[in-house]
Amino acid sequence: MQVYYISRMKDKLDVKTAILDLEGADCASCAYAIEHTGRKVAGVSDVYVDINAHEARVEYAGNRAALERITQIIRSLGYDATIRDDSGSSGESAQQ
Repeated sequence: MQVYYISRMKDKLDVKTAILDLEGADCASCAYAIEHTGRKVAGVSDVYVDINAHEARVEYAGNRAALERITQIIRSLGYDATIRDDSGSSGESAQQ
């Protein structure tokens, strides 16, 4: 059986990807909560949580405010998220 991925964003050329480092999201229910809620954020096309790597991949329209909103959502769910900067090191923490 083949599974096809259909993006909610029509123009994939404008989509950017960001990685969030996660803490405390260690189970499938945690991943589902983050993915399900994060996909509702305006400007976000997809959120994929890898609980083994403790990270989330966010595909978004390039608006930094969308990333900040997702980190706020993750904090409200009881987890911590840090936006990984382009160099691969940790950036801003959602837990303050």
